[in-house]
Amino acid sequence: MKKSFTSFRTGSGNWQMTSFPAGKTVLELNNDTRTLMRINRGSFAGFAEISALPEIFRLHRAEDSLSASLESRSVIPFGSEFKVERDIVITDGAASMVTSVAACNRGEVGNITLETLEFPGPWAKVNYLLYGESKLHSCKFRENGEFYSGSELPWFIQVEYRDGSKAEFMTGSDVWRHRAASRMEGVDSSFRIADTDGTLTFERNILIYAEETPVEKRPWQFESLFAWSTPLEDIPAGGTLFAVPGCLAARNVQRSLRHAVRSAETDLILTDYKAAFCNEAAHIDRPGKKVLEHIDIQELFQFYCWGNRQLNKKALALTVASAEQPLVPGCLLLERLSKKPKQLLFDEDEE
Repeated sequence: MKKSFTSFRTGSGNWQMTSFPAGKTVLELNNDTRTLMRINRGSFAGFAEISALPEIFRLHRAEDSLSASLESRSVIPFGSEFKVERDIVITDGAASMVTSVAACNRGEVGNITLETLEFPGPWAKVNYLLYGESKLHSCKFRENGEFYSGSELPWFIQVEYRDGSKAEFMTGSDVWRHRAASRMEGVDSSFRIADTDGTLTFERNILIYAEETPVEKRPWQFESLFAWSTPLEDIPAGGTLFAVPGCLAARNVQRSLRHAVRSAETDLILTDYKAAFCNEAAHIDRPGKKVLEHIDIQELFQFYCWGNRQLNKKALALTVASAEQPLVPGCLLLERLSKKPKQLLFDEDEE
């Protein structure tokens, strides 16, 4: 029997995020005046996810309403009946998303096209970073223009609209998964940033297998982060300063930070954080690989959400001190984490 689900909506007064159980779009993000971003479904082994049948679609609201999580699972009823799962964590102005895909019935996932992003116009400028480069590429609006097409990963993309609103999307910690094709024989990848009739699109073909290349029978999981501009309050004047002691993906660093939160008696302000790539595979529990490139912004986001849930019980808050970020200048997500979280609003709050 086909299950019936309805969309969820959450926000914080001046923005709204609507999540859809089926159809073309996973979620749509709007502010008071415009649509900022759409995240559309992908395809696996040539089967479009738009045909998937939803099995699970649940929104979990945190007790303090400072965050929420969306859990979804659907099955593409063709080929090997691919199972697609997403876990999305939302706080005011930022969110993370984990997309998992597996082939049932002893099948193979094969080619992977992850979610396509749309930034509806009129937009003014797009900035993006390619893996392995330090230069920020900046392109002004050009209708039906192509701004990037290639096999290297644009791991950070930020769009500015004509009214000053901004939206950004970036690869999560698992940069090595998004770049898996670069280490596999007979496998390629393809990325494209282009305008189509005034809407900027970001296409992500993560794995493209040559015909004669055998496909690994394994599931895949990909992490990403996105953020959007919101009115922000000033950083709180007081609080205990605690310097980030290293890569946040490392277990010993996580233990140190969690201990700081549990023992805090005032607001806690993390200092000395700078986004950077790290190649130490042991940080992500894969010591045998020795080198796996990752970036710990996702761990920082997760720690921000967890830390504020814990500290809110004591009427305290966790923030990340704003600092210059040579790797990701003007990063919206890091700007968001430098402020106290606001409570989210949900559909039922309006009834």
